Amino acid sequence: MTYSSSNETRPVVVEREDSPLGALGDLWEKIRQVHALEHATLWVLSEQNPKLRLGGLSTDRGFFIYGPIDSGALLRAAHLALGRINQGEDKLAIHPQCGTNLSVGMLLTAGFGLGVSLALPRRPLQQAVGIGAAAIAAVQISNTLGALVQQHITTAVPRNLEIVGVRTLTDWVGRQSHFVQTHYVG
Repeated sequence: MTYSSSNETRPVVVEREDSPLGALGDLWEKIRQVHALEHATLWVLSEQNPKLRLGGLSTDRGFFIYGPIDSGALLRAAHLALGRINQGEDKLAIHPQCGTNLSVGMLLTAGFGLGVSLALPRRPLQQAVGIGAAAIAAVQISNTLGALVQQHITTAVPRNLEIVGVRTLTDWVGRQSHFVQTHYVG
């Protein structure tokens, strides 16, 4: 073996472990970024037309938009949304109509309701009042908690996404939807 006594710096190569758990984490991160872009796109579209009612669903390769929208307008809004969110408008990643808020609300309602039901005496009136109060409390905090869950768990600002295009799809009943295809850079 030969050892060099020179002060040359050698490049350090760090290899990422390719494990199923690492792959699952990568997939989750991709979905979070696409989810944020979906929300930002819906915000931009609602700014352009407040009466527009749309829904969305994110995947790791893009997102679906359901509702009456022109594919060209959708593509322009997606590009505008990506630009705005990458320029610091992180709030566009959080949307009040997100299914995350509904899920958080249902979990809170079930948890509070179960907790109150177990804590209170088994008399029908007390149970009904307690469960009703638990449901009201859950509704009061679900949007705030849902926004926090979106911010920290279900969305991530898309820093390495690019938009490939939009495809219009038709289901077996004839309803149209659109798929905004994304690609990861790097």
